[in-house]
Amino acid sequence: MSLTRQPNIICRWEPTELASTILSPSSRQVIRSWISFNEFLDEHHDPVMLLMDNHATNSFRNLVQVTNPDFAPTVVLNELLRKGVVEPLDSGYLMLRRSVYAPSQPRLPGDSRVDQVFESEDEIPRRRFNDAV
Repeated sequence: MSLTRQPNIICRWEPTELASTILSPSSRQVIRSWISFNEFLDEHHDPVMLLMDNHATNSFRNLVQVTNPDFAPTVVLNELLRKGVVEPLDSGYLMLRRSVYAPSQPRLPGDSRVDQVFESEDEIPRRRFNDAV
């Protein structure tokens, strides 16, 4: 699969060296899809949190099936949980940890969204900007 040929691919993020080192090839491919495919990115092109419910359209199972139908979602999820790459939230969402992906291009000065505050409570749950709890 070539990321440059697909129209629904965003190349804003890339897996970190940590992810490339500790994950199996199938899990790395799932992470790459999560940080690149439009349907798994929010309006700011950040990876969305995925539901752990297998029947939802924005579920982790759907991500794995879109990545490669031959992959077993449970096996991939267990590896990602075991290695601390994803975090299950009480709300039923699965969050990709920020330490697993990095910007593929350097940001311009003043382009940081770290201190941005979202005031609307009606938004879909969003991820943290770092892994610190």
